[in-house]
Amino acid sequence: MPITYDIEVVKNNNKYRVSDNPFTLNDVIVTSFDVQGAGYNREFNTVERLNGRFLNATTEEKKVINMKLRYSVSRPSYVSHLKSEIQNLFSGQFYLRELSSSDNTIEFLGFNDPDKTFELDYTDGRQIFVGLANAISFDSTQTSGEIELEFETIDLPYFESIAYNTELSSNPNMEFWGLEDDVAWNENDDYRKNKFYNIQDGYYYYLGDVTIDQFNQNYYVEIVLGKDTKDFTFYIGNHDLMRITGLNLKAGDKIKYNGLQTFRNGISIDSTSAGTHTSGAQPVLEPGANNFHFNQEVQSIYFKHKLYFR
Repeated sequence: MPITYDIEVVKNNNKYRVSDNPFTLNDVIVTSFDVQGAGYNREFNTVERLNGRFLNATTEEKKVINMKLRYSVSRPSYVSHLKSEIQNLFSGQFYLRELSSSDNTIEFLGFNDPDKTFELDYTDGRQIFVGLANAISFDSTQTSGEIELEFETIDLPYFESIAYNTELSSNPNMEFWGLEDDVAWNENDDYRKNKFYNIQDGYYYYLGDVTIDQFNQNYYVEIVLGKDTKDFTFYIGNHDLMRITGLNLKAGDKIKYNGLQTFRNGISIDSTSAGTHTSGAQPVLEPGANNFHFNQEVQSIYFKHKLYFR
């Protein structure tokens, strides 16, 4: 049967296709792959003498991925071994990525013609980080049949881009970016800019559809100061003002926010033991245009991050 769809498993810097890998060889193919939307956990409060309940917090917990495989081996003694090798292929934590053919047309084949083969390309520029969630179970007396597997996301319940946004400026490679990502292919387009020079106010465009506001998302923002100051302020969008006081900041100093800490020239300045004070949250990037503002003209601001998608 010609293969028109496959899943790539990316683990420990190795890439394996489910239909062709050192563990299961060519004994299994993917027949179904379904990534379910993330489930929501909601916390509610009640107020005395008021009807109803009041939403306190909502979190997206995880995505569940269902995969169906079809297996076929030549003899029953191979089935138990195949079960073990499927376990090896999907052990630990890994990324999954979809591949498919762009044209599934099969021309008429003569009796002696070789089977049609399809060139598979990445479906888009996204991957999802998962672990196997169910026990691998299928009848060891049958030399062919179907296997149902369930995975769940580890860490974030989102797809993430293969590449960083910075690669978009120099490498609009379809291996990294899918057509549905709404990428502007003009190299000078504002949607592709990630570094801005000699600026006090501006806009940065984030192409993902999930807000970047957690320390376990892969991103940072780096700013090179334009002049000496003892009070530096910065905001993005309608989020908290970020402020650094208590330091003699110099023109050319590099201020870096990595989602968890704030650095000056590579040294954390979050500690207040020396009189340094940083206030406000880390930078937050919303889908779409993000306006930013400083209380001085800076030499540059640089955004580097993965893109996150539901």
